[in-house]
Amino acid sequence: MDLAHRIRSLDTLTPADQALVECIFSLQDRIDAYTIEDLAQAAHTSAASISRFCKKLGLKGFREFKVELARSQAHSSNTGAIVDINYPFSEGDSPRTIAHGLQALYELTISDAVACLDYGLVQRAARMVRDARQVDIFTHSHNASVADSFQERLLRLGRTAVVSRSEEQQRIIATAADPHTVAIVISYSGRATFLKNVLNILHIRHVPIILVGTEDAHRVHPDVDLHLQISDREHPQLRISQFASHIALQYALDVLFGCIYTLDYERNARYLATTNPLIDDRQF
Repeated sequence: MDLAHRIRSLDTLTPADQALVECIFSLQDRIDAYTIEDLAQAAHTSAASISRFCKKLGLKGFREFKVELARSQAHSSNTGAIVDINYPFSEGDSPRTIAHGLQALYELTISDAVACLDYGLVQRAARMVRDARQVDIFTHSHNASVADSFQERLLRLGRTAVVSRSEEQQRIIATAADPHTVAIVISYSGRATFLKNVLNILHIRHVPIILVGTEDAHRVHPDVDLHLQISDREHPQLRISQFASHIALQYALDVLFGCIYTLDYERNARYLATTNPLIDDRQF
């Protein structure tokens, strides 16, 4: 997880917080040797203000902040990719420059996605989906293509999977669900307007919920049964398009599908061998 990006994306920064952020980035890896009192003196603030700032980031305190910042810096150094996630190409760029910029963006996004994976949680999610009578997938807008792709893969295995289109249809599907259903909610930021009503209905109906989204999305909606985390480098609004978030969400769901498939590998392989000739009528 890119803590540096999380810091820059905070929308509740006070002037004192901003001065602290500038000090942190100016110190870079030297901050590892600093105590909270040292940083307070360097940033002309107080230890209490630094502690409050850490809590705004969802961290317990300064010690955890230093650990997460070190991980972020190490990960950025190891990727070696220099790319603006939100604006991977600029005016006048050649096709070659655009192609290499998007290559760097995709490589960094996948690297982040792998770092975010909790393999135990992915396996738990796979079992939840495998054991469910039906899978209801809720998302909106540009994430619909990711949901459609995941639905199609489940349908190919003979599983019942539903993707709702309109907000009214989402509420209808959520209301018809029961504890034997599993709901997969796909939201990068967790701030989509449809989420509040849908999640409320799912809770009333006692439906297990898997959230696929950033850590920020989980902070907005902590009352889900399971959270599959993706990278949060991309700004939800200040961007050319959803290049990184689309790749991150697609990757997370592809990994989830792979785990679902391997739970019953022989059964699924036999099913595909039997049904593919009925579905695909092309001649080779």
